[in-house]
Amino acid sequence: ENLGPPVNSRNWESQPSMASDGRTLYFVRGQMARDGIRDMDIWSSTLQDDGSFSTPEKLPGAVNTPFQEESVQIHPDGRTLYFSSNGHPGFGGLDIFMSRKEADGSWGQALNLGWPINTGDDENSLLVSADGRVAYFASDREGGQGDLDLYSFELYPEARPEPVTYIRGRVYDESTGDPLEADVMLLDLTDGRLATAAYSDPGTGEFLVVLPTERTYALNASAEGYLFFSANYDVQGTGDNADPFTLEVPMRPLKTGETIALRNVFFETASHELLPASHVELDRLVQLLERNASLRIEVGGHTDNVGGEAENQQLSERRAQAVRGYLVSKGIAADRIEAKGYGEGRPAATNDTEEGRALNRRTEVRVL
Repeated sequence: ENLGPPVNSRNWESQPSMASDGRTLYFVRGQMARDGIRDMDIWSSTLQDDGSFSTPEKLPGAVNTPFQEESVQIHPDGRTLYFSSNGHPGFGGLDIFMSRKEADGSWGQALNLGWPINTGDDENSLLVSADGRVAYFASDREGGQGDLDLYSFELYPEARPEPVTYIRGRVYDESTGDPLEADVMLLDLTDGRLATAAYSDPGTGEFLVVLPTERTYALNASAEGYLFFSANYDVQGTGDNADPFTLEVPMRPLKTGETIALRNVFFETASHELLPASHVELDRLVQLLERNASLRIEVGGHTDNVGGEAENQQLSERRAQAVRGYLVSKGIAADRIEAKGYGEGRPAATNDTEEGRALNRRTEVRVL
């Protein structure tokens, strides 16, 4: 299927590279001329919720020059961009460069990968392995078999992307075990940004994504007729592990009495003030309520047993009210949401360990 406008135009568009978030498309756009393609630059476009692509934006001068940029590849870490250019300082012809995307969305200055990777001839079409250690590229350098040949080399540490790991999950009905097709989102809790999105296979319920390691991620899965699933995972120190990080995602039907814990709703310590990282999950709850106009819920606040019983009861009530207030501020009718605090009276785990206390500090949603 032709992507059509605004990605495609009367110009030349080619060499697409999709980021691991499944939404950010990088590609090369150039102008047709009698002697070939001119003024090639790297552009990006974002897949929007309605299935269309946003108006493409040309990457800034840290990446693009008035000359040729081509052969773009965004690594699965979502930050490290490799490309070829004859506009940045180099050895002659097309050289291979890299640039990293910063936390504020800007791109770092292009880094020439250096000799002997780059020569006075053309080097392009770089592909980096998922573990970031080995790279493959094409070159017409002297000593080859003829015209463009393929080469490989081990990336030196400064040119490597962030370590990544595979996340393999299975979405299923908690009662029957039947596989489910679900919309799965993973967000980086350090900045609240979408890290990746995927759909589970309707026949198996399985999904597979790639994510940078040394991060904590919030997972949210939603399926038609089900309460959404909420959890968070600490993905640490698995960059060199060939085995994927495995997740089980059980889903509960959307029926009276069913309860889910909102594991990605966070508050200031000993406060009912919602942290900004909570908004993504609460917005998913808003969407669930919007899609099911007759749905009524109870928001329940729970605490651990640290502190006084009366103070914990009051804190749980205020936190439940804070969540209710957020939902109402997003247009959900107030009479569809009850808020109740349970204090420390309904622990989900032992209060004798920090892990157990963390599970007890929670916000739950129950279908009324």
